[in-house]
Amino acid sequence: MQDPTTTHDDGGAGSVLEGRDAWRQALRDGLRDPGVEFCMYSDDYRDWPLGEAEVVQALQQWGFGLRNPCVRILARDYSVILRDFPRFVAWRTDFSHVLECRELPAGIEAPPEGLWLRETGVLALPAQHGRRSVLTRGAAWRASVEAFEQAWEVAEPGFVSRLLGL
Repeated sequence: MQDPTTTHDDGGAGSVLEGRDAWRQALRDGLRDPGVEFCMYSDDYRDWPLGEAEVVQALQQWGFGLRNPCVRILARDYSVILRDFPRFVAWRTDFSHVLECRELPAGIEAPPEGLWLRETGVLALPAQHGRRSVLTRGAAWRASVEAFEQAWEVAEPGFVSRLLGL
């Protein structure tokens, strides 16, 4: 039996990560210094470290530290974020000028769950049990970016930064 956080090379696409802890750590590492622009997709972000103070603080520093930063966030459902990640919701509100969020309608093919950075990414892999993911680059990264872009084009605005009322 493999250690739940082991890493091994999958023979081309990148390093395969085994286990939820390895997945979450790869996301933390990517969000710590994501570059000028990044994209992310999950059905609901339930398994992401978006509620952690360190992650939100890194995103705040990212937003303040760059000229013209941009992030695109795509999900099927933002209710988990709204309910479970108040720090991230506050960050989204404070940095609404650099974020665009969209919701993917039911019936539309989703990209792989993942975080896309410049020329690299962290993507979820199908697994019967537990969590598997891959650190990817090159052709595999480009193909996953294309899947994200296709989903983004048909998605609708979602996760608004402020709800207006009367």
